[in-house]
Amino acid sequence: MISRRHFAMVGLVAAAFASTAQAQAGLTSNTPTVAMSATKVASLTVTINSGATQSLASLTDNAVNNFASPVNITTAWDINPSAAAVVLVGYFNTPASALANGTFNIASSLVKGRLGTSGAYNAFTGGVVSGGATTVGVAGGTLQLFSQAITGANRNSNRTDDLYLQIDLTGQTSVPGTYSGTLNLRAITQ
Repeated sequence: MISRRHFAMVGLVAAAFASTAQAQAGLTSNTPTVAMSATKVASLTVTINSGATQSLASLTDNAVNNFASPVNITTAWDINPSAAAVVLVGYFNTPASALANGTFNIASSLVKGRLGTSGAYNAFTGGVVSGGATTVGVAGGTLQLFSQAITGANRNSNRTDDLYLQIDLTGQTSVPGTYSGTLNLRAITQ
């Protein structure tokens, strides 16, 4: 039979464990930390959708020579809204010989472009376009095609444009042969 003494002993042991359990109920650990960071890189791209090769079957002296189809261009950006604008620029690396046929050249001043079907054609005769510490274009061989203002609402956007091109030989003559050159397209933020 279990004696009172045994119950008393069991009671003391139970009380001891209960007070230990109560004393540990509010215990907390140290607080280690995890450093976290995430970076989203800004992007700015120019894509030629169609018209990357432009050809004139017959170049006519003393006339405006229009290329048959436009260059379809998409400019896309995902940038910080602190940029004031996205600017699309077209330029020739060597303005004196935008298109060359051996030693005979067509200067960038005779090559003209415009966005869309209305408005005036403008020659590729402008200077470089600045965007902070970065510049785009070549002095005397550049044409700014558009400047799109940036707000918080359009900091991640795009636009598609048709670039119409022509070679204006009004008052000019050229030597027979094939003239070739490269028009560069590049966007910059300002």
